[in-house]
Amino acid sequence: MTARAGISSIISVVLLILIAVSVGIIIYAFATGWVGSRLSGSLGPETILTIEQGSCNATNNTCVVIVRNDGGTTAYIVRAYVIDPEGIVHLKEYANPIPVTPRNITKILINPSDLRLRIGYSYKIVIVAQDGTQTSTTIKAT
Repeated sequence: MTARAGISSIISVVLLILIAVSVGIIIYAFATGWVGSRLSGSLGPETILTIEQGSCNATNNTCVVIVRNDGGTTAYIVRAYVIDPEGIVHLKEYANPIPVTPRNITKILINPSDLRLRIGYSYKIVIVAQDGTQTSTTIKAT
């Protein structure tokens, strides 16, 4: 019986080693596939837009924003929204998209035809790029 008990302990150790190696291979395959798929494409967002500063002039019903692109590719601004204090959205679409090149700033004029700015009121400005990237800020009209 002692010989049989010895064989059982050897078999159990071999089985434990096989199970540990199998689990390790499965974890390795998952990790390399998951990490590999993340690294094979781009290493981050294509465009990162930020509104540096802005102003809204109630006299001529226009807003101007300075937009910075911290991404790696040029962003093309296709539309801007001005949301008034009552929640009404005023849309400005650009027939010729406005390029914002990487690591640069661009001045964007926003003047929807139906916008009526009032001095002292705050307006939310949303800038939207062709790839769907957006940024927003709130500006008080002067």
